[in-house]
Amino acid sequence: MLVAAVDTSTLTLSCALVEVSPSGKAELRCEKIEHLGTSPGAKASRGASPALPQRSTHSARLPQALVELLQAEGLGIPDVEAYAVGLGPGSFTGLRIGLATWKGLAYANRRVIAGAPSLAAMALAAAPDAGEGAVLVPLLDAKKGEVYAGFYRVRGDEVVELAEDAALAPAALLSRLAGLAAEGARPLALGQGLDAYGDALGGIARVETKIRTPPALAVARLVAERLVSATYDAQALFALEPRYVRASEAELKFPKGLGPGAAS
Repeated sequence: MLVAAVDTSTLTLSCALVEVSPSGKAELRCEKIEHLGTSPGAKASRGASPALPQRSTHSARLPQALVELLQAEGLGIPDVEAYAVGLGPGSFTGLRIGLATWKGLAYANRRVIAGAPSLAAMALAAAPDAGEGAVLVPLLDAKKGEVYAGFYRVRGDEVVELAEDAALAPAALLSRLAGLAAEGARPLALGQGLDAYGDALGGIARVETKIRTPPALAVARLVAERLVSATYDAQALFALEPRYVRASEAELKFPKGLGPGAAS
């Protein structure tokens, strides 16, 4: 089964083509990892104002990034048999773009789709660097003085969730880590959330790994067995939603909604 996998929870776009065997074993076929951000704008003509920087975004790169991978393999969109997508937490806009794109492709081509937590994908990818039984704490920058944190134990070729993903201030995260340590665990942190709050989190134990953001291959591995046994289900496709973890800015400002239908 050829699976197209993606994660757009951060400014790093990870897109991959993955071969999944009937037993659910997932092997990378090819991947594209792009660090999106601001690039110089087009050169302005003489006498004109300087061109503004152009921002490369997930919406600008999807689904073209997938098309490029398929073309490199001599394939097209109809050859994709299933879709795997990272559900977050992470950038609200990025998650919506990735999920909407993958759901649209799955719906148009009547293909199965499944989602996995982005932090779990980070933990799974880093598991070989940590070893059996390790407690991994993948961290992403949640802005607003917080990190998105996951808590996963390495068990064989899998990771097991110990607590729900959460948005935590550095002090709250340190308290959680102290609690795990008191229970006999030695939590090991990883991810770009460490860079965002280096001063506050500089003293915590880390796993030596190259994993900083969620890889699409790990997303596919998390859902591979589900995809193999699944059949196309439009209702399940439409029900697939991002894993935001915390309320959006709009929900915080307008908890009762807006407009005539808003709750009073």
